[in-house]
Amino acid sequence: MAKGTLKDIGEKVCKEWLGFLPTSNGTKPPHIANGLFRSATGETCKTQDVHEWIICEGKKDALTSEEIIQRYHEILERGEFEKPSNIKDLRFLLNEIFNQDNTTYTSYEFSVTTISSHWLVKGRVSSEANIGDFIFEILSKMIDGQRSPAIELLRTALANDTDDMTKLVKPIIAFPSDKEKRIVSKVEYPDDQDIRWDSCKDQIRSGFDQLAKNLVIVKESHNSLLVLRRLVNYAVFASLLYLVRANEAVYGGDRIPIVVDAGADLDSVKKASEQSFTSAKKAVEDYYVNAIGDVLAEEKLQNTNKACRTWINNMVFPADKEYEAKSAIISYYENFCTEGDSPKRALAKALQIALYTFEYKNNSPSDFCRVLGVRAGLVGPKGNRAKIKRYLVNSFTLETITLSAISEDDLKDGLELKELSEKLVDKYCMLIGADSETEYSILEKANIAQSTPGDLRGDLSINAQQLANTYIALGLGKRYADGVTLIGWRL
Repeated sequence: MAKGTLKDIGEKVCKEWLGFLPTSNGTKPPHIANGLFRSATGETCKTQDVHEWIICEGKKDALTSEEIIQRYHEILERGEFEKPSNIKDLRFLLNEIFNQDNTTYTSYEFSVTTISSHWLVKGRVSSEANIGDFIFEILSKMIDGQRSPAIELLRTALANDTDDMTKLVKPIIAFPSDKEKRIVSKVEYPDDQDIRWDSCKDQIRSGFDQLAKNLVIVKESHNSLLVLRRLVNYAVFASLLYLVRANEAVYGGDRIPIVVDAGADLDSVKKASEQSFTSAKKAVEDYYVNAIGDVLAEEKLQNTNKACRTWINNMVFPADKEYEAKSAIISYYENFCTEGDSPKRALAKALQIALYTFEYKNNSPSDFCRVLGVRAGLVGPKGNRAKIKRYLVNSFTLETITLSAISEDDLKDGLELKELSEKLVDKYCMLIGADSETEYSILEKANIAQSTPGDLRGDLSINAQQLANTYIALGLGKRYADGVTLIGWRL
């Protein structure tokens, strides 16, 4: 590695330490779903035919509706005499349904669809960022002799191809009948001893297990499409959680709070939420510094100024970046040494900044917090104009996270909002405001409370009541005459 490149270092950290590649703005839930579903079923399908229909007429390289009629006349009611206008309307409908996240492009190689059954799971695409494999590894680990029940729940949901969505494209999938369109292989479970395990992965696994059990209780398990959406939603959230918490779980860094803003327009809560999201991005940078330190330790680099300078001089850079990148690393390194860091620590910090500057200029791992957060329905406001993001959870994601955090007994019997708050804090360090004193002290420790305007303690309580209203609207909460709100199912 001493003669390697910045890119080599970044890839080693992502692939061997973190477990996925947080460097693409293009990663969306269907990409993560495709990777997870493929791992869980051991199955891939050739979906080129469906892709041809979904790409609307008029887009570059798209087939015309007349060409569609020629190719697929055998499955059309009127055969070759079908009206092109009808085909055009159907293709528009299919695009609206199966391309909801804009992940179907004119190039089949990079495209995935909204997946409603195993027939729409395809081979690997680059935007998956290896997250599906990362999640499947967590689900596969044997705990108390069992893999996660979420795996079987996924398989059962994917096996159902009689839902209304899949029935729309089933004739296309099955045409022609003598053409084999899927490859089924044995599911490859990772060896337990090869899985890097830590406290955050353990919490994610516990969340998946609990979510799978609770989906049965609330009878969502009967709806295959809802099961798939729910588990993918949690997978995206879990990926964000690990990205933010890896430094704490692996290197003993600070625990970063997730301050959920219920949208009650409270300046103090808004500011606290913004700062907690900024802290999350900083935690990713700290993780990279520590992981790069591990890379250097693997190479048995001596903790001396001479050894570190030799290491820098032996690095390889692209010709057009060599002078600029090497000069920057040397400058960063010298500054950190001057500030009191050991040579090896100073080098790790310098390499982290150089990685972000030269390799991840437009999509850094810290920025990936925004990518995952927005697409999980946990971070907002949406859109590039909103430069400052915070934790603005939508109702579906709030429901998913809650179902992953409370037990079956809690769900059946109900628990008070303050008790729910305690569970969310314990599991995810997620603050909703229902236990304002405890949560305020967490924010003080994180140096967030000190710089928020107004009465943060009081506003946290108001924030919790707003979330309670959301739970009630979802059917997951009930407010009694004495003002107590219980969270549960069919209370």
